[in-house]
Amino acid sequence: MSLTNDWVMQQIEMMTRFVSQVIFNKTGQKETISYTVENTELLTDIDRLYLTLDQLIRERKICEAEDMLFDNLVFEDKYIELASDFYGKLNNLSDEELSNADFSREEIHDGYLDILTRLGVPVEQFRVWDSPNG
Repeated sequence: MSLTNDWVMQQIEMMTRFVSQVIFNKTGQKETISYTVENTELLTDIDRLYLTLDQLIRERKICEAEDMLFDNLVFEDKYIELASDFYGKLNNLSDEELSNADFSREEIHDGYLDILTRLGVPVEQFRVWDSPNG
């Protein structure tokens, strides 16, 4: 992993911890969302979106998944949690997996900042950054 990708990965992890602590008052390691689907009638629209995004990530259709995330934007705390989980999962993919999906760590960083900003989360301190390679 290059120094730049490692640095961007750390920035994304810091943003997910920030959102977890500030928005949801959670301390420690950010937990990922997990669903057990027993009765699909009980699923909310956000639950269904989560399951679809999760499937698209597994299929490495990351661009399509991110477009869907933005197209279905809802101003709710659960949606902020979903977006954080989504970008956290992308950040956990290897550089090779991201490259094969035609996606980069910088796109994860920028997309996460963009969606948090649209949702009104104060992330300005993460917006202005320079990579260690200039």
